[in-house]
Amino acid sequence: MAKKRLCITGINGRIGSILSCGLADNYEILGLDCNGPFSPGVLKADISDYDQVATALRKTAPFDFLIHLAADPDEMGAWDSILPNNIVGTRNVFEAARQFGVRRIVFASSNHVTGAYEGCLPVRHPPDKKAISVRDPVRPDGYYGVSKVFGEALASYFHSRWDMAFICLRIGAVLQDDVPGPDPRLRKVWLSHRDLVQLVHKGLEANVGFGIYYGVSGNRKAFWDISNARDELGYHPVDDASVL
Repeated sequence: MAKKRLCITGINGRIGSILSCGLADNYEILGLDCNGPFSPGVLKADISDYDQVATALRKTAPFDFLIHLAADPDEMGAWDSILPNNIVGTRNVFEAARQFGVRRIVFASSNHVTGAYEGCLPVRHPPDKKAISVRDPVRPDGYYGVSKVFGEALASYFHSRWDMAFICLRIGAVLQDDVPGPDPRLRKVWLSHRDLVQLVHKGLEANVGFGIYYGVSGNRKAFWDISNARDELGYHPVDDASVL
């Protein structure tokens, strides 16, 4: 039986690399990025340019799912970079996906959508709520967080207008070496590689039309509520920074 086809934007970044390896047993992986390495299945495209996105997706289509990761990842990024890469780029990816018949997208949102519960960057202090949930008002802590609020709103619009399915994941701290270390905050917000892969896989296969979920491992001191990810996606984290 042929594998379902999955396209990942930003496939050569940290999270894209983790997912392309972790999901390879379940899907045929394709992708696009502005940075190499490139191959017949991984094409070069600047997502701020709609024609480049559409050309890349046309060459890799058809596919069943899309994971949108590509963005300026700087949590303190300047507006001049955030606007084309995270706002215009997200619209371009969603629109091109619609044009080529993609029915389900996992969007890499961010915990920075509610980051100002800890203070606006670069300030950090314990949040004033015991458990921040997706029901709480958004409180972005910078232009990066603002761009992810936009992405969630745009996903909601595309779902309502064109009945495309979107899973928006407010991803925590995904570390290159997968070790949270002694930093107190990282031990609360860490998302392990295998929990990341599980959560995204659950999101791709869930019977959910639109949903927003926090992406964090089962850390005992976590201050984000993942109960809806457990109930709606069947996500059950296997890692906990507090026992490492």
